Amino acid sequence: MVLSNYHQKYSSLPDEEIAKRANEKRIELVEIFNRLSLSSDSTPIRIAVLGCGDKRFVKHHKDIFQNLLQKPVELTTFDISVDHLNDEEDIIQHDCTLPISNPPYDITFAHVLLKFIETEKQWELIKNSIDALKNGGLAIHVLDKEDYETEGTLLANGQYVVPLERWKQKIKKLGLECKEIPIKYGLALVIQK
Repeated sequence: MVLSNYHQKYSSLPDEEIAKRANEKRIELVEIFNRLSLSSDSTPIRIAVLGCGDKRFVKHHKDIFQNLLQKPVELTTFDISVDHLNDEEDIIQHDCTLPISNPPYDITFAHVLLKFIETEKQWELIKNSIDALKNGGLAIHVLDKEDYETEGTLLANGQYVVPLERWKQKIKKLGLECKEIPIKYGLALVIQK
């Protein structure tokens, strides 16, 4: 199968660029975990990564979380298409606007994913990321500033605006708190179950 333009772009990047981007994710996650902690005594820590732009990120994600949490990690990556993730372990083809399989997880992690989902379906993904958690687990959604600050319904590149305030109100109606943690390019919306 032919890779999408988005995945082709990533696959053409040199390893050094992927490592640089993975390090930016690591810095973001350090910021997040400096401000809150995971309430889990699980070993290994179960993590569901929702969406992944390039197969080289799979190993980086596992290494980042293991180093950060100082525990073994069982990481499963879910993506609506998986051709770009060939030969990687624990990859599941799945539309994350549908319930996430094999719960519960300690952490669900979506890095700049919501803007790829039609606005009216974004809540389904957020809700599923929470529903898949153990009590005390964390749903982490990293957003670029343009994702939630852009007026209208579409971003300049045709992706979807994330109505952050609307989703925060829905989270509050579930009786859950969410935190906005500033990071270099935007914020992380973190929900603790």
